[in-house]
Formats: sequence, C-alpha cells, structure tokens
Amino acid sequence: MAEDALDAQIGYNLRRASTFALNDFAVELADAALRPVTYGMLALIDERPGISAAELGRLLGMKSANMAPLLAELEERGLVERDDHAQDKRVRVLTLTRAASEAMPGWRRQVRRHEDRFLNRLTEKERATLLRLLRLIWTEEG
Repeated sequence: MAEDALDAQIGYNLRRASTFALNDFAVELADAALRPVTYGMLALIDERPGISAAELGRLLGMKSANMAPLLAELEERGLVERDDHAQDKRVRVLTLTRAASEAMPGWRRQVRRHEDRFLNRLTEKERATLLRLLRLIWTEEG
C-alpha cells in the first residue's frame, strides 16, 4: 500500500476510530444523555471537587466560550453546582450535585463497558501502548 493512500494515513485512521468510539459511547450512555465532553467534565469535577471553571477548561483543552454553555447545561440538568470561591469571590468553583455524585459510579462502569467493547480486539498490553502513544501526541509531557 502506498504511504499516501488514504488508508495509510494516521489522521484518517484516527478519525475512523474516533467515529467508531463516539457512536458506541452515544449508545452506551444514551439513558444518561451524556456526550464524551459532558461526561469528561463531570468526571473531572468528581475527581477534583471545587475545581474552577478555568482550570476545568485548561485540563480539558477547551475554550471558556465553548465550555460556558456546557456548564450551564449541566447546571440546568441538576448535575453541577457553581459556588463562590472561599477566598476569591471572582472565581466560581464547581462541584457535582448529590444526584450526579450518586450516578457517577454507574456512569464510570458504563464508560468502562464502552471502552471494553470498542477496544475488544486489543490485548491489555496493546491498550496500554495505545494510551501511551495517544498521550505522546497531545501532551507536553512526552
């Protein structure tokens, strides 16, 4: 196969794998009406209660203009609460609501099921290698 053939291009294969993963994620979490981006936001808030919206956006690589409507959506759905920072009233901190905190373990199980399903052809070692290689692409730590 020629190296410039579409099927030999990494970007094309990443997009195909991403589409496959996104479609399966949508099916797995349809009952929760969560998308990868909203699940990612909730998972990080769960892992770091009291995180600021700015820090959440930085960790997710999102612009505040893109994140603000998503935070508003999660707040309207009763999943996220925004409160004033104890020392700096200009900063709003984020926490999960009780309902979201109670649902999060189930959502995490669903995401694990989803990942097991779409990565089922890979061994544990191959999964670890894939994760390491993907992180090398998008992080500055590589």
